[in-house]
Amino acid sequence: MNAAVPRPQSTPLYDGLTPQDEAALARFDGALAPHEPDSELLNGTPARSLTEALATLVEGLTRIDVDRVRRRQSWWHRFTGADLEARLELEVAVRSLRDDMQNLAQAAAAAERASRAMRADIPRLEAAQADHENLIDETSAFLVGADGRNPVTARLERRLGNLQALCASNRLARAQMLLAVDHLGALLDRYRDVEQLLFPVWQQHALAVAQSAAPLADRPGLFDQFKSAHGRLAEALVPAKEATP
Repeated sequence: MNAAVPRPQSTPLYDGLTPQDEAALARFDGALAPHEPDSELLNGTPARSLTEALATLVEGLTRIDVDRVRRRQSWWHRFTGADLEARLELEVAVRSLRDDMQNLAQAAAAAERASRAMRADIPRLEAAQADHENLIDETSAFLVGADGRNPVTARLERRLGNLQALCASNRLARAQMLLAVDHLGALLDRYRDVEQLLFPVWQQHALAVAQSAAPLADRPGLFDQFKSAHGRLAEALVPAKEATP
């Protein structure tokens, strides 16, 4: 004796219908609320742009030979004008790094916007995911024992399979957004340290060295402060370069 075929379970969404009814497709479609990501999240890769901007600042900083500035301050270099050349090169480097900082600020602003968009988008994605999972449960129960050879039933089963795939993709997207928010947060913290504290101090000391009228040998503390600020700025920036994905 053949086993009895299970009858479709009644669910609130599909109450009064069978899997062969066209209206079941309409109810599925009506219950489906796709999640639309914030348009800010479609504007490229802010983390990479910010990392690359930080790396550019590193490259500009490493081109500055700090000790060369000091070496060019002997009486001979002052006699030949090489000390002035070294100071002018340092002034040019300061201006170049200012430009790099402006580019970095733009990348940081884009990263901040993307971070805010992701933080706002995650709860919306979670809400849509909960709705989708409820729809999957109801539709799966509704299709228990249904004849998949029926064209309408087959279409509903296909919709269900696509929704299950979407849910799996959304779970991955949520995990990726959480990681991206953390990564952007770390990069933005480093940027704020550089922008608000380390670069202004470095710039002040660099200009003081470049514009000093007295030989550096007569003001050793001036150069030592610049070299220390240079080292702190480089130390803060180098990890950003190494973290490029």
